[in-house]
Amino acid sequence: MGLAVVTVVSGGLPVVESTAGGTPVTEAANGYGVPVTKVVGKPGLPVVFETIGVVAGVTYVTWDAATATAVTLSGGNLAATNTGTTSANQGAHVISTSGKTTGKYYFEATFVPFDLNITQGINFSIGIGTTASTYTSMGNGGTTGIVFYKSQSVWSNGSQIVAGGTQVSAGQAVGGAVDLDNRKIWFRLAPSGNWNASGTANPATNTGGYTIPAGTMVPFVTFGGTAGTAGHALTANFGASVFSGAVPAGFTSGWPA
Repeated sequence: MGLAVVTVVSGGLPVVESTAGGTPVTEAANGYGVPVTKVVGKPGLPVVFETIGVVAGVTYVTWDAATATAVTLSGGNLAATNTGTTSANQGAHVISTSGKTTGKYYFEATFVPFDLNITQGINFSIGIGTTASTYTSMGNGGTTGIVFYKSQSVWSNGSQIVAGGTQVSAGQAVGGAVDLDNRKIWFRLAPSGNWNASGTANPATNTGGYTIPAGTMVPFVTFGGTAGTAGHALTANFGASVFSGAVPAGFTSGWPA
């Protein structure tokens, strides 16, 4: 009888089928647009196994509308625009159920400030924080996480790691490589700037990373502070679109939901 192949029938389990002479049924011929796998069996009998060659789609996070404070979301909840100017509690983060304690992830975010004066939007940042973090605690030095400000300063756990001064240009993407297995993080001006402003830092080799505080982490954007400027915006790419920079070796492309 020859070899049979697995196909998918409408509303049913995979079944063993064969064409005349046992020729494998192709993806086009089976009519379901599903890759098929050869098996030995009897035609018409159900086959139980884990996969039939179909790779499950990946869903990536967006900013969680329920967490947005003094912020409007657009662009599929990836673009966050500041609406407030006086409260330190301004920002958004991804849904807490997508928080992670292990794994390695790469994402990018583009700063879109209309006013690049360093005295404006002083707490405008991208980074990661614990699921219980507030925008005040994150904006004021990443006290429960680690953040990269538009001034290119980096703060973690309330302490400054890198002094800022040179503003990120409007439309400039910043890449973040988050290694929760080793609790380290790297930032760069995408697509190919130096990681952590160092010619030797490299997330692929766990070299020169900044320490991530303890806790379950999610990406954050903050805008708060009395010197803030309404209208500053940041657009995140958590993996649903092509990145401008290469994903470091060993890192997951994006932040899966």
